[in-house]
Amino acid sequence: MQNYRKSLPPLDTIVFFEAAMRHLNFTEAADELYVTQAAVSKRIKQLEQWLGADLFERSGRKLVPTEAGTYLAEKTGMTLDYLDYAFRTIKVPAQPVVQIASVTALATFWLQSRLRDFALSDEACPFNLKTADELGDLLRPENDLVILHGESRLPGWNLELLFEEEIVPVGTPDVVARSGSQKEGERPPLLNFARMAPNWTDWSVWIQRTGWTEFGTYERIDSASYNQTIGRALRGEGLALGALPLLMDEIASGALVPMPDRKLTTGKGYFIAWPQTRPLSEEAERLKTVLSRST
Repeated sequence: MQNYRKSLPPLDTIVFFEAAMRHLNFTEAADELYVTQAAVSKRIKQLEQWLGADLFERSGRKLVPTEAGTYLAEKTGMTLDYLDYAFRTIKVPAQPVVQIASVTALATFWLQSRLRDFALSDEACPFNLKTADELGDLLRPENDLVILHGESRLPGWNLELLFEEEIVPVGTPDVVARSGSQKEGERPPLLNFARMAPNWTDWSVWIQRTGWTEFGTYERIDSASYNQTIGRALRGEGLALGALPLLMDEIASGALVPMPDRKLTTGKGYFIAWPQTRPLSEEAERLKTVLSRST
């Protein structure tokens, strides 16, 4: 086995040499390293004595690398880059950043306002929010907390129910009032997002599951996303299928109202999940607790 203590020079001399090579000036290297110019000069001299070769030609304030210095700079720069990357990869920061991932709709209508409240509170910690709608993108191993839509079992992950899902037509008060009109021209259109899975945002599926076939005669307007259907509903352009827990803020403010007696309980819910393979950090546990009590 290689004995690096005997085959390598003092490692701090390599760091000093790399800085001196980049600046070609001992004073500027010293400023970067928060040491004196004499300290840099001493370390470089120590390295040269260990090598038995000059690394710089001293010409006033300007340093000129020798052939040996140029060769060594290329190798040490690459080596220090590799070491820096390796240590940054595995080092636990003094205050870990909690990685949280969420389905897009929940992040837009429920999560982000609560993360803002958390960030302004005494319990705050650094966090990074990512949004996605594909399960594979959400369940990446680097994510500490994941908020997703589904059922109560997910192999490899702990699950805690945030709220059960209830789907109901929502609109502005005026739109909902007109939805019961018998006059075809007065009925608001249905704001539809036809997605294969989960398909609860599709009016055809909702009508089939509820049996409320009277909605089958309403005009439909297709949207590019679930969020867009809610945005149009907020502007009074029609009725959207809303997941009630997601829209609790909009409903509480009166911007949207649910149609009475038109609720569909899907048997699914919104969960907060975390990996079974590792314990939650203190910061992630704190954030999970805050989100759980926000429901």
